[in-house]
Amino acid sequence: MKNLDSFKPGCRVLHQAFGKGSIIEAVSAKERNSKHDQVRVKFDSGTTKWLALEYARLVLLDENDEAAPQGGSSAPWPDATFVFEQEGVEHYLGSHWEPFFDDSKELFCRLPEIMPAALLPACYGDNRKAPREIPSDWPKGFHLCWPLRVRGLGTTECIDDENKLLNLVSLYPFWAEGSQARLTIKQVKVWHGGCEAQITAGWGDAEVCFFDTQFMANRAWYEADRACEFVLTGIAYNAAPAPHRTTTITHTPETLAKINALLMQDGREPIEAEQEVIFDGAAIFLPIGEWDVDDYSFRAAIKEVREFDDFLGQKGWRVRATVMRAIGLETDDADLTIVITRRAWCGDTPPQVGLDIEGRLWLQGFMIYH
Repeated sequence: MKNLDSFKPGCRVLHQAFGKGSIIEAVSAKERNSKHDQVRVKFDSGTTKWLALEYARLVLLDENDEAAPQGGSSAPWPDATFVFEQEGVEHYLGSHWEPFFDDSKELFCRLPEIMPAALLPACYGDNRKAPREIPSDWPKGFHLCWPLRVRGLGTTECIDDENKLLNLVSLYPFWAEGSQARLTIKQVKVWHGGCEAQITAGWGDAEVCFFDTQFMANRAWYEADRACEFVLTGIAYNAAPAPHRTTTITHTPETLAKINALLMQDGREPIEAEQEVIFDGAAIFLPIGEWDVDDYSFRAAIKEVREFDDFLGQKGWRVRATVMRAIGLETDDADLTIVITRRAWCGDTPPQVGLDIEGRLWLQGFMIYH
């Protein structure tokens, strides 16, 4: 875990997505009434961001703006890839049932009939020779799904060799027919107990974190700085038509000068310092500060809609929408499959192509190709 004392105002840092910058403020979790220590960084690009120190993967720079080797370039596997949480860190899997039930106890009461009918999911790591040995002290386990391999209830089971038992570690809704994306693994955060994890990865120009629904099966293939194919799905806690929204911003003289210099290179008219910004058609995908790191708020225009009849008893829609725009020519826009149950939908009419929607979702995924 990074020490806040080492990341003081004035320190130069490097972020894998945003580049180099300077810390202008450092605040402890207690001061901000938050779970994590946070730093405010002004990047050389002009962007200023608050970042949770534990997850930001900031690298301190020396007086020459040079960084020591990090991640997979210097540390051996698995230390370069996996970070293990300490006991007491909280995650809120119970909140993931809100789009489905008033009370998730009704699901737990059905477990005696569900578990005997559960299926083994199709995982990348099945029947393949792993590229490396899992450390012997890591727990062993597997995943099950019900009632279908493509969607429903997912479970993580841990094998207790000593007592010859199976321990049910967690239950969660899962949707396997999501959006395929090529991601660069940055870090795998393993929860206390060693059977569940969240993956932080580069997606185009941005960085995302998602719950790994097949961690126990695929972990031997994970390697920091390695690009792999994943399937990502956002399960909406809530979603609704996005209202027409505008705001007025005032550019600093430095920013205004940069913008107008670029415009004039293209033979276009310069802009004024004060501008009205319209959100129609915007693609916005932001972590929710006080929630878990795989929870996001979004605003996106729908590109495709498909109805479903039964996802753990709920009807609803699977939509494909652009949640992030590419900054440069080397990456594509980020399209995400978002699953919206009728219980989670807050509109008077169903979602449709072209509609701007906004809401909050839980991001999950699994690896399909190394």
